[in-house]
Amino acid sequence: MEIIVHYPKDSEKKKELETSVSKLRAEFIIDYINKLNCPYEQKLRLADAVVRRVRAGEQS
Repeated sequence: MEIIVHYPKDSEKKKELETSVSKLRAEFIIDYINKLNCPYEQKLRLADAVVRRVRAGEQS
């Protein structure tokens, strides 16, 4: 299978693509956590850990 991807050249469009990808990833993570078979409180702690990890990665 061959896939051809045309990335945007305009910096505004690149930022828009980054935002869309980030939203998609966040939705995937939230959906995954919601489907776990564990108590709600544990899901909240897991989601909080993901947020902290992402923010720590942004700062480094």
